[in-house]
Amino acid sequence: MVAADFVVGIVGNIVSILSFTSPISQFREIVKRKCADSYNGTPYIATLLSCSLWILYGLLDPDEGLLIVTVNAAGVAMQSLYLILLFIYSSKEKRVKYFGFVVLDVVCFGVVVAFTLVAFEGGSRRTFTGILCATFTTMMYAAPLAALRTTIKTKSVEYMPILLVFSLFVNGCVWLTFALLVTDVFVLVPNAIGILLGVLQFCVYLMCKNSTPKAMVNEKETEIQDFSFGDIAVIDVKANNAIPQKRALSRLDAFPIIRSPSLSPKRPNSTQHHEADVEHGGAN
Repeated sequence: MVAADFVVGIVGNIVSILSFTSPISQFREIVKRKCADSYNGTPYIATLLSCSLWILYGLLDPDEGLLIVTVNAAGVAMQSLYLILLFIYSSKEKRVKYFGFVVLDVVCFGVVVAFTLVAFEGGSRRTFTGILCATFTTMMYAAPLAALRTTIKTKSVEYMPILLVFSLFVNGCVWLTFALLVTDVFVLVPNAIGILLGVLQFCVYLMCKNSTPKAMVNEKETEIQDFSFGDIAVIDVKANNAIPQKRALSRLDAFPIIRSPSLSPKRPNSTQHHEADVEHGGAN
């Protein structure tokens, strides 16, 4: 009979791998346009390091860590592919930047591996690596909170990446169940925190869903960009209303990841949009 933890781990692998593939549509557009200068590859570089650390954690206990290794090996493969595409279609300046960050990733991972093997023995090695991995994953779950303050302030759910929140919530539930079955505290703690944060964000979403949006008061037109989807909301102060301009570039890859606050391409301001619409006879 197949063990329950194995079944749950397989489900977790499927959910996480689906999340890893979410930027594919974005990269299709990059390949089609043959240009990636307006995109930020930092999140993929951070994810590459995070997944690498989880692979190390899983390898330190092959019996219980097999499914952790498989899902994060898929993550490393996907992030590597994304970075290769960004490297190909980016300017020389960004290529140098990405290359430097990837080298830094490799160096950091090498240092962690060497320090783990030299400074610790037996179970202490997995404990040290587990603390690092749990920290990365907790940061991943906390990333969407950047949009929470804006949602509360404007009473508009346009700024909350609810699909991302839901995805992370489901992912957290699956891996929390897995952690309970195999008694792995380093997988359990960050995913438990992720579930609590997800519930908090769901509550705020339900509270603000039917509320009347408020304009954010500022002297100038302001761009608000969250930590996750890369959605941009342009606040037109002159018109005294909020104009959400959503562009879901890539969902936050679930388990594990860090999201950079700068993910979206730069967008024209609302005045430029309006002038373009008038010039072309109105928006589609």
